[in-house]
Amino acid sequence: MHDPTMTATLMLANAPILMSIAKPILLVATFVVYMRYVARFEADARMYTLPVLPWNFAFVGAAIVALATAVLIPIFFIGLPVAILILGGTMYAYWKFRDARVPEGRQFRFGGDKLAKAMAARRQAAADRAASVIFTRAGGAKEPVPQKEDPALGIYLALERVVVEPMIARASRVDLVSSQQGVAVSMLVDGVRTKREPLPPDMGNAVIDLVKRLAGLDVNDRRRRQTGACSVAGESGQSALTVTSIGSSGGQTVRIDFDRESRLGKSIDTLGLAPSQLETLRALEDPAKRVGIVLVSTPPGQGLTTLGFSLIARHDAYTSNIKTLERELVYRVEGVEHKAFAPEPGIEDYATALTKILRRDPDVVLAADISEPGSAKAATLMGLERPLVYVMMPAESMAQSVANWMQAVGDAKLATRGLSAIVHQRLIRQLCPNCKSPFTPTPEQAKKLGIPSGKQVELFRPSGKIQVKNRIEDCPVCQGTAYFGQIGIFEVMPLDAEARKYLAENDFRSAYARAVRDFKMIQLQEAALLKVREGLTSLEEVQRVFAPKQTAAARPAGAPPLPAGAPPLPGGKSPAKG
Repeated sequence: MHDPTMTATLMLANAPILMSIAKPILLVATFVVYMRYVARFEADARMYTLPVLPWNFAFVGAAIVALATAVLIPIFFIGLPVAILILGGTMYAYWKFRDARVPEGRQFRFGGDKLAKAMAARRQAAADRAASVIFTRAGGAKEPVPQKEDPALGIYLALERVVVEPMIARASRVDLVSSQQGVAVSMLVDGVRTKREPLPPDMGNAVIDLVKRLAGLDVNDRRRRQTGACSVAGESGQSALTVTSIGSSGGQTVRIDFDRESRLGKSIDTLGLAPSQLETLRALEDPAKRVGIVLVSTPPGQGLTTLGFSLIARHDAYTSNIKTLERELVYRVEGVEHKAFAPEPGIEDYATALTKILRRDPDVVLAADISEPGSAKAATLMGLERPLVYVMMPAESMAQSVANWMQAVGDAKLATRGLSAIVHQRLIRQLCPNCKSPFTPTPEQAKKLGIPSGKQVELFRPSGKIQVKNRIEDCPVCQGTAYFGQIGIFEVMPLDAEARKYLAENDFRSAYARAVRDFKMIQLQEAALLKVREGLTSLEEVQRVFAPKQTAAARPAGAPPLPAGAPPLPGGKSPAKG
């Protein structure tokens, strides 16, 4: 016979709960989690005046049923999941009951929001790691990188290509020009424009909208001129981007400048002026000579703003009253009062704003734009008395700047009466110091450079290549372009009474020749050749810069020659090349 006590003991030992220490731990843990949520549900129900007592009975009843299920089902790993389903079903029922009765936005998600946010953050972090750069908006917030399934990812990657490759190539700016055929893309590296692969119309316009949004511009405004800023950072470095958009009937043009502010703040001693040219300009710092108009010109896109700010920065802003009137405040010189001119139709024009500055008794004034009627006349009237007025204007040559000035004033005698000096600059590329190749000039080259016969000098020519062991590779500094950066070449023409008389008679040629003869003025090509002698640039670069440009239209037979881009002076005379 079997012993009944022994039989009961064996049955108890075979009970599922007692087979393993892990099983009771799992069961207790399940009910602990359940009761924690039930306690939260009770407080939540009281907050929103939901029926607390019926739900307490429901939660307790579900716990009893779940416990019985877990204990009575012989197979534990079937009983426990069923018990969890019973407990979870009760909580789900309360969730739905509650969410239908609480105010919008107060729905209870059992921590789902936090989980969803954590999951989204992880996906975003993965997308950021996959991107080569991260953009920061105008307000300082980082632009999220679109994820793989987001159609905006293609637009983001296209903007990356537009920005990152020029950054690596040391570009100073990128231009996007939209048309019906698409968006043309080009970059400017050391003053040389290079076309890049255009963007299809839809993609290109989407890229323009994205960069405008990043810079804080109005995406829907496709006509008005707007300027904003954002930044970009990645393995290739980081850069502050200045974004300018201009609309027209043909489409939008967007200009992206890299680190524009750092390019503008340069000392006048670093621009490339020869010592004699610096001496001529320093004479204007004398308070007794701080009077008149100084015309400051460069070809378009060749550092006019940088030159203008450098000229006013050499005046002591703490002992002089220096003011500017600009269309857009792109840089601030310490101690200088910069004023932005915001045109309001029918209220005040540029000439009126310039005249108001005169009434505030300045010592030095910078007029950044005289394109509006009356502006040049207002500036020249200022220069007849105490202030020294720097007038900035784009021009291909010194002759053209004088012609433009006289045309803007409208009276040759008045325009020239207050002129004190004329400064013209062009930019020329500097040879890469890492890969420039030395050579000895031929006698003809030495003569052109003014090198005495028989004197041995070493010049340099562009290379773009270096030798690494037994291989010839592109120079890593200039990336094979052979040039690195730019420097200015200048003409600085002082004007006295006799020179002004020539100009008033529309005879620029005589005024220019007198400055060369009597004041030993360095001519532009001479300044360029001095840079060759100093080893800063090459003869090839000088030839490129001074190569004759094709005129847009044929000129009448027998007409006198004009310098590149220079219109005839008032009165019909033609300026000499300057």
